Amino acid sequence: MAELTQQKPIIRITFDEMEAYMLLPEPEQGTGYTDSQIRQEMAARGITTGIDEQRISDMLEGHTYNAELLIAQGKKPVDGTDGYYEYKFDTNFDGKPKLLPDGSVDYWSVHSIESVTAGQVIAVYHPAVSGEDGMSVKGGLVPAKHGREQMPLKGKGFDRMDDEVTYTASMDGKIEMQNDRIVVLPVHEVSGNAELAEGNIDFRGDIVIHGNVESGVSIRATGSITIDGVAEACMLEAGKDIILRGGMLGGNKASVKTKGAITAKFFEFTNILCEGDLQADVLMDCSVICHGQIRLTGRKGSIIGGKVQAIRGLIATSLGNDAEKRTEIFVGAGIDVYSRLRVMEKKIEMTREELAKIEEGLEKFEILSKERGVSYTNDPRRTSLLRIKIKDSAMLASDEEEVRKLRILAESSKGACVSVIQEIYPGVIINMDELKLALKNMATGVEFYKLPDKIGTRPCSAGVE
Repeated sequence: MAELTQQKPIIRITFDEMEAYMLLPEPEQGTGYTDSQIRQEMAARGITTGIDEQRISDMLEGHTYNAELLIAQGKKPVDGTDGYYEYKFDTNFDGKPKLLPDGSVDYWSVHSIESVTAGQVIAVYHPAVSGEDGMSVKGGLVPAKHGREQMPLKGKGFDRMDDEVTYTASMDGKIEMQNDRIVVLPVHEVSGNAELAEGNIDFRGDIVIHGNVESGVSIRATGSITIDGVAEACMLEAGKDIILRGGMLGGNKASVKTKGAITAKFFEFTNILCEGDLQADVLMDCSVICHGQIRLTGRKGSIIGGKVQAIRGLIATSLGNDAEKRTEIFVGAGIDVYSRLRVMEKKIEMTREELAKIEEGLEKFEILSKERGVSYTNDPRRTSLLRIKIKDSAMLASDEEEVRKLRILAESSKGACVSVIQEIYPGVIINMDELKLALKNMATGVEFYKLPDKIGTRPCSAGVE
């Protein structure tokens, strides 16, 4: 009589060791499987954790053959979550006005300042949640990702409460994010008009005027300036953005200067220097230098008269008028920027050469001092060289910063063009560096761009936003 062959359970463990499967080949007649046999095979494979006792029992009692079933399952790790801050103020508003369905621009929609009051909750910290480690079917540790705590908020103008998770403003003012810092800054508010009789305003922070600004008034802010009413022939200077919800009637006596962007309903007869972008409905007989882009894309967006330069390009609904008023448009860095850049680079080179000579002179005093054993610290000639060195070093740093800014302007001007969505009238002159194009006939929906030897035209791809 032939000897019966005892079949062995077939056990498969997944590559991550989180699951184990068993298949019982159908045994020869007269043979079968025992619980101890299966336990022995599982032990040989190292399976110790997450064993499904009921499944194994059912397979034996039910004679479940030739079917691979799950008999052990590890415990998956549960990842933790990092701590995070829930901010109770708008941390990212773009400062741009909304375009209304009729094509007009709503300048009251511009969000320039996020105000807070003393004691107001500005942020709540949600602590990290620890993870829970898992375990494989072989009893091995499967580490979870544990949540990381965030550093306490940095900045000024706020307090951290005793619960160590709640932050409140310590003063009334304007709140903003500056990189990874929260800053609450003072705001100077004028509830009515800014009048000449009340004097000029010079404030370290932001200025908000809820009325008009009278002619002759001077307003300076290290932060932003927001005027709800109409600004007359006044002077505005800001370290950040300027918002004129009612526009400006300059009367050829107004000046506006900012290191930020400008948003205004209109400008008439005003001198403007803007280092950011400029958006308005109308520029009439203005002198404008804008280091960014100029956009007049509302239904009435137009430039009529004056000289307007936009280094990064210009988009307008219309340019000029049917009276063929002379309107000069300049885009790109312009010849002046490149000329100034060459002059400053030459000046820096000469200053560096002079400083090198001064260093040689000072070094000679050091050598003489060692050779003769005499101190030259108070020698008038050495003192004079030190004074020149300090002055020239400061001048060099200032000149290098100017060159850096000029190079940024030159780089940002590449590809600048003039896009006119609707009409451009005769009397408009387009300037791009040394190139000039005077419009003789009215055109519609045209874009002007620079070619090597002339100003080219193509259909305008810009649209009213």
